[in-house]
Amino acid sequence: MKRGVLLLVVLIAAAVTAFFIVWESPEDPARRTLDDSAFVLDGRSTTCTALFREPCGYELQLEYNRRGADLDTFVNSTDLGPWGNSLSFADAAELTLQACVYSRTAGKTVLEFVDLGRRAHPDAGPVELTPFWNKARQDLCESPWQ
Repeated sequence: MKRGVLLLVVLIAAAVTAFFIVWESPEDPARRTLDDSAFVLDGRSTTCTALFREPCGYELQLEYNRRGADLDTFVNSTDLGPWGNSLSFADAAELTLQACVYSRTAGKTVLEFVDLGRRAHPDAGPVELTPFWNKARQDLCESPWQ
């Protein structure tokens, strides 16, 4: 009887340990980290952290790592409308990358993107932010390895 109880306790302990190992898996996006890749932006080697002056969240860092090589050309040569063209490079780049994040996230539409953009830019509305969504999705976000 004691052996049976001891075996049951050992099995339960193993199951609990296995559960916590899986629960704390590094595959959890909140726990994963990415390299802060550097790309030439405005003639300087720039990381996501340096561009936005704070560490980038996982999704923004992932898009920066994917799109950084084309970001300089996109932001500097794309007509993002009068309001978008008047933004700093960093602000325009952040909205562009966020459009890429939202466009590949199930259930996210231009409406959620506009809400997100208005948090950082309360003066902007759909007319100002939609060009980022449309142009980024058409010209930057689409890639064969997305």
